[in-house]
Amino acid sequence: MGKNGVGILVDSHLRESVVEVRRVNDRLMTIKLVVGECTLNVVSAYAPQVGLDEEIKMRFWEGLDDIVCSIPPSERLFIGGDFSGHIGLSAGGYTEVHGGFGFGERNGGGTLLLDFSKAFDLVIANSSFPKQEEHLTTVDSIRKAAKEVLGISSGRTGGHKEDWWWNVGVQGKVEAKKAAYL
Repeated sequence: MGKNGVGILVDSHLRESVVEVRRVNDRLMTIKLVVGECTLNVVSAYAPQVGLDEEIKMRFWEGLDDIVCSIPPSERLFIGGDFSGHIGLSAGGYTEVHGGFGFGERNGGGTLLLDFSKAFDLVIANSSFPKQEEHLTTVDSIRKAAKEVLGISSGRTGGHKEDWWWNVGVQGKVEAKKAAYL
């Protein structure tokens, strides 16, 4: 059983556009949406952290490679996630994929991401625009973006139980977390 997990939130207006949901493993998930004439593939990825077994890291990158190779050129691809690496402050040999607005020192995980992006002619969008100093870390970026996009919760609960994703498995996990909290 996996101890990691990825997911993809879909706006309620786009729910009917989802034509495929595929959980590859606990580190990779894809959804396919058809919006008008455009087919969008969204991948959620959570790369293994530094210190984990090299075989686990290799399986992650091979899985992501398989996903990207399976998408026809006529369809759009968006990959989001935590790649457990830093691409560094400057493009330094990766001008095709690095927009020049990174931060810190490039590390091994960042080099893997840059090489992968270069191999598939992808762009690391987050490096294509300057960010305020307080938004440079992942956690701060996620919190700020979530607050701006999703707003602040009113504290209401219970409305989701009729939604398509609320099933016995999800309900069991929620109950287990509540019990652990108590």
